[in-house]
Amino acid sequence: MSDVNSAPKLSKKRKLGKNKKKSWRVSKIEEVEDFLDDERRQILTGGLVTEKTDETLFVIDKKAKEDTPSSETKSRKSFRNRPLNCVALLQPDPHSKVVRKPDDVTFQKGKKRTQRLIERTKALTQARLLKKQKRPVTEKLAPTGNEDLWSDDANDSSQPKAKRPKTASKKPSALSATPFPHPGTSINPAFEDHQALLSLAHQKEVQKVKKEKKLYNSLDAKFPSSVDESTYLVEMSAGLIDDFDNESEDENDTGFISANPPVRREDRKTRKQKRMKKDLEIQAKEKLKEEVIKKRENMVLRLPSIKSEINKQERLRKEREALKLKQQEEEKFKTRRLGSIKFEEPDLDLKLSTELTASYRELKPEGQPIVDIFKSIQRRNIVEPRVKQRMKRKYKPKVFIKKSHKAVKL
Repeated sequence: MSDVNSAPKLSKKRKLGKNKKKSWRVSKIEEVEDFLDDERRQILTGGLVTEKTDETLFVIDKKAKEDTPSSETKSRKSFRNRPLNCVALLQPDPHSKVVRKPDDVTFQKGKKRTQRLIERTKALTQARLLKKQKRPVTEKLAPTGNEDLWSDDANDSSQPKAKRPKTASKKPSALSATPFPHPGTSINPAFEDHQALLSLAHQKEVQKVKKEKKLYNSLDAKFPSSVDESTYLVEMSAGLIDDFDNESEDENDTGFISANPPVRREDRKTRKQKRMKKDLEIQAKEKLKEEVIKKRENMVLRLPSIKSEINKQERLRKEREALKLKQQEEEKFKTRRLGSIKFEEPDLDLKLSTELTASYRELKPEGQPIVDIFKSIQRRNIVEPRVKQRMKRKYKPKVFIKKSHKAVKL
């Protein structure tokens, strides 16, 4: 489909009349439009030019031309008005340098100071460059693979050394490596010391018994008898039948039950009761505002009590700081929990009164030195407490008879 604004396509033989509107799009009318625009502009600005007379369009120049001075007269006047040569010598020369005044004493001192500073910086930079030049250049060679990994050569700098941690120089605990034994553990102890050791061991055993009893009361005592096969089915199916009955009751009861209780006519509040309730709420708010204002005004009279409260808070803060410092000092002598297992003190090495002997030959040693050292390391937070682990097989070992053994029959 052709465009409306485009010119119609005509055959070569067909011709159009120039006086018809249909031929406007074929013939060019830009010149006609320019002529009409110019004519409208002339009408708006005073009329058509073709209709005006010559007097309105042209003006006769009746003024005479002014005589312009020649270049010769101008140069003669400028030469006459030029400044005298003697006066020109008195004028300052713009290209001449300013006469330098002698420097002040303070300026000379500052100049010398800056000169010394420049010389010092130059000397430092020169020394730094010389030091850098004298430094031996170490070329990083690629590893050849011939190095001995287990050599004890301390001068081997091919591998970078690990940085030593800051905690390596700090002791994890303030406890001594070899604690002093109890006097009752001596070969020939005093009676009082031996009895004190026995009482200490007795207290530890009592604590163990209490802990075991508490564990029994919380677990085994609540379940005195194990579940039998006859009661197992009843216990496992408990609640299934009751739930089925409840579901059937819910299906039968299809009525709507409201969660809120029903409202009676007597329970409804009248307009008077609502108005009284609103007035009471407004009075309570006003009373609360008055109390706040009164409390704020009385704060000025409470200056002594405020000072006493501040002093009390300061005293409590100092007490807390002292308690915190005391706890920090006590923490140094305590065994921290480093793993999932808590550290427990080993049993005391002791002998009963009937086992004491007076001779070294009849003495039976108690404890083991290796165990004591390992417990001491655990007590001082160097190694976490550990328990001996049992190796478990992940699979059942397969047993079979070799063919060579099958052939042998005895």
